[in-house]
Amino acid sequence: MDLSNTITAIRARRNAGSEQALLMLDMVPLSDTDNKYSLLSSAAHYLNDPAIISRWISLIADETDTQLKADMLQRLAANGLQQIPDKDGFIALLSASLQQDESRDIILPLLGRLSLAHPAARRRLIDFYRQQDNADVQRQILSWLLIPAHTSDEDLAFYLGILHTIDTADKLVLLNRLLLRDKLETPVLAQQLQPATPDVIKEMVLRYCVDRSIVPESALCTLIQSDKNALLRKWSIQLLAVHGIGHTQVTAILLQALREDPDPAVRQAAMQVFTYSLTLTPDNIAYLSNCLLTEKNIQVAQQLLYLLAPYTTRNEALSDTLWQLLDQDIQTAVAIGIYDILGKQVAEKISMLDKFMAAYEKEQHDDCKAVILKAITNAMNTGEAWNRFYLRALEAPSTAIRSWAVQGLLLVPLTPDNTTAIAAAAPALLQQDIPYQQRLLLARKISCIPQLPQATVEVFSRLADHETAQDLLHICTLVQEKAIAHNGATQINWEQWLHKADVTHDLSGIFPHIWLFYNDNPEMAGKVLVAALHPANSNALYQDGVSDVEILRFLSVKAGISEHLSRYAMNQLLHTDLGNESKFKWYLLILKSNPSAEILREGLWQLLEKRGRYINMIQLDELLRMVWHDQLEAVFTQRMLQQTTAEGILPFLQYLSANNTWEPVPKLLTAAAKLPGMLADNTFKDQLRTVCRNCGIDMEALQRSVAPAPDPAAEGPGFAD
Repeated sequence: MDLSNTITAIRARRNAGSEQALLMLDMVPLSDTDNKYSLLSSAAHYLNDPAIISRWISLIADETDTQLKADMLQRLAANGLQQIPDKDGFIALLSASLQQDESRDIILPLLGRLSLAHPAARRRLIDFYRQQDNADVQRQILSWLLIPAHTSDEDLAFYLGILHTIDTADKLVLLNRLLLRDKLETPVLAQQLQPATPDVIKEMVLRYCVDRSIVPESALCTLIQSDKNALLRKWSIQLLAVHGIGHTQVTAILLQALREDPDPAVRQAAMQVFTYSLTLTPDNIAYLSNCLLTEKNIQVAQQLLYLLAPYTTRNEALSDTLWQLLDQDIQTAVAIGIYDILGKQVAEKISMLDKFMAAYEKEQHDDCKAVILKAITNAMNTGEAWNRFYLRALEAPSTAIRSWAVQGLLLVPLTPDNTTAIAAAAPALLQQDIPYQQRLLLARKISCIPQLPQATVEVFSRLADHETAQDLLHICTLVQEKAIAHNGATQINWEQWLHKADVTHDLSGIFPHIWLFYNDNPEMAGKVLVAALHPANSNALYQDGVSDVEILRFLSVKAGISEHLSRYAMNQLLHTDLGNESKFKWYLLILKSNPSAEILREGLWQLLEKRGRYINMIQLDELLRMVWHDQLEAVFTQRMLQQTTAEGILPFLQYLSANNTWEPVPKLLTAAAKLPGMLADNTFKDQLRTVCRNCGIDMEALQRSVAPAPDPAAEGPGFAD
């Protein structure tokens, strides 16, 4: 009950306030300016009442003081426009007051807010926009007119009408709105793509056209030719490519951009258009052919040919046109390009082979002939006539022609009918200007022929003399080995073998043939074998499974052991790796083959002193007896007595132990025991005991015999004294 009473009291108080406000508003027309402001200020507290609002609006309409009218409008706008009962009347009132400068800044936002929902307010703003010359006012009005999401025909007509009269900033906003709503036709878009249009406008329109695949061809061509912005020229070219290039006028403009545009990105874009979007209409083919015929810039002509290349396989008219161009007086570089492009079709269209053969015979330029021959080889032709053709091409002075002739022979199957021709191509292996890989493949192919002619084998022999590549050298060796196996020693190049063994240290192909054919040329074979003993050939000998001992033994049987070979064997005994001491007995046997060698007189004693523990003393004794005969005892005694340490005399004791039947042994042992300090060395005594046991000598008696006699003076006085 109390709440109801309270509500009733509040309502009564509010009604009383509204009535008072209406009374104050009624007094406004009768008051002066100061009182008007006071009355309006008091009544403004009740502007949420529709009756008050209606009376307030009527006062605004009747007020003649423009400043007071502006203040009243501002106070009304501050309370919002939703409670205004008669919107159309209020819009008319605002429109009538637009000419007043004091009210304009208030009225325009009010009309703008009303224009979002009331077409009448929108029409009033459009009309006022057209009457205005002030750019700031126009921009303010336009900002409200562009807000609605739905554009009427009236709005569109207004937008298009002012499109060419507003500045760049406003135009950018307006165009953006129209483009977002797809309200611009292609002719209007083309009008915006003029070189004089600001770049920001052209860029926005171009982006729109790219997104919608709209191609205003004429405007784009103008931009490509005249616009200063390289990015816009590039985009224009890319947009032209959307639907393909079929008109010669557009083709000419793109070709001009490809030739002359200063920006590489623009030239690249033009090239891509030719590659992917060129439509080969009869007019376009005729135009491009004329360009190839008259183009003075070789690079541009070659580039144009490169761009046309993908179309030739699927456009026979273009191929025929290019063939016809070859009959004209065109530049050699252009002709080469045409032959290269059309040549790719030979493998698929065998009918073109005859054309290329005729062109090869007719063509005068070697570079052109080389490209023609390249196309011919793609057909993988076989037969005796083709074999002769390739062999004849191998005689051409041009490296490129000879290279493609080799390529053609590489594609010829290795059948019995073709082996003669393939073997006849061997001289090409000596031509260093032909690519190495081709020569290697040809050499491998020829090497597979079972029995090569003598002339071909000689080519491989000459190649081995000058070639440095290991793969080719290996093939040469195989060919030579095969020839030796079939024809014997007549196929051996002894000088080459000697050079390989003595200079390049390559023994491939020499063994085992040299064992078999030694007697055919003993002098050269002996030189080769001696050269093979050079230390630098050790790895090569190991790879061939041949040891120096085998060579020495073979030479000892065939030609005897020379002073040089004796020195080699002695050097091996004195300096070779001790892991190979099993060879020592063989070296000693080799030395026995030439006991008169000067190296043995000193070398054998060094061998005993340095490596006595690793060699066979029986073999050494035989050698020493062969060298020294009756002088052995004296020389042996002299060398032994020169030793000053027990370590140095041990090899001599080992020698005596092994050769214990030698007559001077007891005397030599006695001499050794007499050396100063020897009997005091345990190592010497142990070795002496072994020797004595082996020789049947009483060691204690030996020791007593070498002991010094006692000195009577040193013993002091006796018992007799």
